[in-house]
Amino acid sequence: MNLQTEAAGLSFNHVRKTALRTWNDYLGRINVEGKNRTDKVKFYTGLYHALLGRGLASDVNGAYPTNDGGVGQIECDTNGRPKHQHYNTDAIWGAFWNLTQLWTLAYPEYFSDWIQSQLLVYKDAGWLGDGIACSKYVSGVGTNFVSLAIAAAYNCGIRDFNIQQAYEAALKNEVEWAGRVEGAGKMDVRQFVQRGYSPYIERARLNKSEGADLGSQFSASHTLEYSFSAYAVAQMAKQLGKEADYNRLMQLSNGWKILYDPETGFIRPKDEEGFFLDNFNPSEPWRGFQEGNAWQYTFYVPHDIQGLLDTLRREEFNNRLENIFAESQKEVFGGIGNGWEVIQPISLVGTSSRLSHSIPTRRRA
Repeated sequence: MNLQTEAAGLSFNHVRKTALRTWNDYLGRINVEGKNRTDKVKFYTGLYHALLGRGLASDVNGAYPTNDGGVGQIECDTNGRPKHQHYNTDAIWGAFWNLTQLWTLAYPEYFSDWIQSQLLVYKDAGWLGDGIACSKYVSGVGTNFVSLAIAAAYNCGIRDFNIQQAYEAALKNEVEWAGRVEGAGKMDVRQFVQRGYSPYIERARLNKSEGADLGSQFSASHTLEYSFSAYAVAQMAKQLGKEADYNRLMQLSNGWKILYDPETGFIRPKDEEGFFLDNFNPSEPWRGFQEGNAWQYTFYVPHDIQGLLDTLRREEFNNRLENIFAESQKEVFGGIGNGWEVIQPISLVGTSSRLSHSIPTRRRA
């Protein structure tokens, strides 16, 4: 049906020209000026990749794969065309730094379809997915930023989806844990909601029967991530007049303060008893931080930069930020590696085939 609807009787040359027009339309929504052709090639190649990053999983008649392996049906218009598409996706961890902004600015209809794809999964399975593939949960990194992306779209004026269902799903993703499935990520969210932070748990212990509900080996980065997404959904709650939810989420958004260690001047993981971890090295990755360390993650308070500035003090904030980039440049900005080991504190002051564009001893703080 897809073949007959989209390409019946078309020659290869016709398809090629049609594809060229389509890509020129999408890439042409952003016009880059300047004389450096290399930079333009790099930009438009990156833009091409960004638009190609999701695969179209629904068919031309609106049929789509459901979470339980069945076939679902997207609502169609009077002409029998589905009102939106259903996209596969990897986890959206990190995409809110740049991809959702790109969608909002130039491809709002794409952003809307992506959100409605997530809501189909929520409707079918009860939880937003950390990542999905043909609607199946594919746990990406153990977090879940779909609720943040939903709130971002809503607050930017993209609202052509079921707002009440979207808010319900987003709020549930932030504060609920009973019956939560692993593919929904945030398995340690109960700890965050009840304590205000996620405790550090050794990986070997997490693999035992008690599971990830006790905390996380990436507890500090999870706490910062959950604080940020709680803030984002709080803004949606405020717009919808959900004052109690707003106040609760805003309180949770302060979780980063619980893990700030004034003695070292860094975000520092805590254990179940509320003690900062022993033998703390801010350059050490993977101990409380996922794909990063305390040097990087201490900056992860995008929703309260002024609060972080007041805590670190402006001069220390600026010096530390400059130092991180200077040291990273030596490693060609290659991420976590030997380059991070040499950073020292300056001062411690406190599945369809249809693809589409688609230090100190233990102490409490």
